[in-house]
Amino acid sequence: MPNIRSLVWETLRFKPPVPTQYSRARKDFRLSSHDASFEIKKGELLCGYLPLVMRDPVIFNDPDTFQPDRFVGEKGTELLKYLYWSNGPETGDPTATNKQCMGKDYVTLSASMLVAYLLRRYDSISGDFTTITALDVAK
Repeated sequence: MPNIRSLVWETLRFKPPVPTQYSRARKDFRLSSHDASFEIKKGELLCGYLPLVMRDPVIFNDPDTFQPDRFVGEKGTELLKYLYWSNGPETGDPTATNKQCMGKDYVTLSASMLVAYLLRRYDSISGDFTTITALDVAK
């Protein structure tokens, strides 16, 4: 199921289930990006806008193009650490201290199973990100 899981991850990269996340800094630290650095003080309000983060052209080749096989293979597996939702990367594990969603792995697994079921049941599926417009039942 690596191809199906990759399709699910790419869909979530394009349309994150929670596009913005807020938190307060627990301590002073330096936040660095590819080309800038910021001093963050304890108690300051932080906001992460995930659609912007997950379309970073430095990390994702052709970030505005939907590529269902983006996360397949060794290079694709390496990209998983840049998929952020539920307060951490896809490669992270939920703990009491990082507040990652305990169900994050269940979500991708159940979505992958749903896609696999649809691909088994139908020969052709047409639509966009929000609506299925046509189905051809498998013979």
